[in-house]
Amino acid sequence: MRLISLKAESDVHEFLISKNFWAAVHRNVPERLAALARLAAERPDVFAFESSQKIAERCKVSQTSVVRFAQHLGFDGFAEMKQGFQHGLRQSARRAS
Repeated sequence: MRLISLKAESDVHEFLISKNFWAAVHRNVPERLAALARLAAERPDVFAFESSQKIAERCKVSQTSVVRFAQHLGFDGFAEMKQGFQHGLRQSARRAS
């Protein structure tokens, strides 16, 4: 069961870097994925630039859990979610400058 289908949102990339969004996700995510939600809220750059294996090691979960986390959010897999984080951070940086 997916928490939310982010693909359906027009500003999907804004959600991925929003601490408020991640606070809501953390309240509703299965316990085994909670560490991933915390890391995504605190360090979106990690999800944008690190491998799924490195993220799994940081959160002490399996690499499969990282992929499931992406799918839980409505993405096809980790690569698609990673692109979303990258785009969100680029948009945020453009607005800040």
